[in-house]
Amino acid sequence: MKTFFLFLSILTSLLGLTYFYSGFRLVEGLAIRGAAVWVVWIGLALAVVLVPVSYLLSKLSKREKLQTFFAYLGLTNFGFFTILFSFVLLMDFVSILPFGFVSDYANQLFGFLVHLGFPLDGVSEIKAFSLAFTSILLSTGFSSLGFINAHVRLTTKRVSVKVKDLHPDLDGFTIVQISDVHIGPTIKGKFLERVVRRINFQNPDLVAITGDLVDGPVSVLKKYLKPLQGIQSKFGTFYVTGNHEYYSGVLEWLPEIRSLGISVLLNQNQKLKVNSSTLLVAGVTDLHAGRILRNHQTNPRAALETNDPCDYKILLAHQPNSILEAEKFGVDLQLSGHTHGGQYFPGNILIYLFQRFVAGLHTYKTSKIYVSRGTGYWGPPIRLGAPSEISVIRLVRE
Repeated sequence: MKTFFLFLSILTSLLGLTYFYSGFRLVEGLAIRGAAVWVVWIGLALAVVLVPVSYLLSKLSKREKLQTFFAYLGLTNFGFFTILFSFVLLMDFVSILPFGFVSDYANQLFGFLVHLGFPLDGVSEIKAFSLAFTSILLSTGFSSLGFINAHVRLTTKRVSVKVKDLHPDLDGFTIVQISDVHIGPTIKGKFLERVVRRINFQNPDLVAITGDLVDGPVSVLKKYLKPLQGIQSKFGTFYVTGNHEYYSGVLEWLPEIRSLGISVLLNQNQKLKVNSSTLLVAGVTDLHAGRILRNHQTNPRAALETNDPCDYKILLAHQPNSILEAEKFGVDLQLSGHTHGGQYFPGNILIYLFQRFVAGLHTYKTSKIYVSRGTGYWGPPIRLGAPSEISVIRLVRE
């Protein structure tokens, strides 16, 4: 408990620094004066406190609607200010550029606002005002669009994996992958019902769930997973753990997931007979699971090990970097998630500094890897530049 509150205190302090830096730059840029300055600072202080307080209230509340309301309140606030902070930094950088177009843009925007009737007589730094105003405008627009994307835009991403000398009976074999659903504070059963309908519409041969299915304890969230019982596929549904399962009590979740008719692969595999061909479906635990549970240490060798010949080997692994080890053991295709494609700006740009494989189909040495941008979202209910997806992966004979 002490560790939790220490983490919350550090997080709140960091939020305070970013929020107040944004406030300082905007107050200065917009030339806010008098009592309005105090309104801004009090509002920012409340916004900072809102994140940990709303999180705690969402956990303490026994009514589902109140819990969801507080979660949305804090997380949306956090998402908006991370975007605002990014734009404030960007505008600070733009303001020092020597190019004339920055001043031209500032003058044109300022003149337009004056024409609309904005009371800007006291503004002397036109460039600073225009850039600050643009930061707020873009942050509000991007946050609103990202919120809509997260709740409305669920794309079906179709991918053909061309395989040389693929067994004829595996030509056209279709896998539907979902990943990073994050059933939790703001994602509930209705969203999962929608996902399951989309899965079944594809008439898949196999369904893969590549981790981070849940974000909370079994006692609170298990009822929201019931729609998974309705998944229809010829060869079943297979699941591997993600890092968030290990934060949520993985040992309680595993039997619950199995009870839904889903095959759990913990460094294991199953062989599927597809007419006269043999398809191996393997799964590893999360790449860093061993740090939390020693006996869940990821083991691609054990997962892909087989005494019988197989025509094609598929590995389910939550984190894309599992391919660095799995490739050594003859995996043909790895399906992963974890990255969310960066989820929203500026994360969808910064993610490339930390992940080798961010989204889409890649080749690594002798193996292929497909990385899903994720089906749900984590934290702020925002998706921007990295849409949610249900992946439809089809093996095709080259």
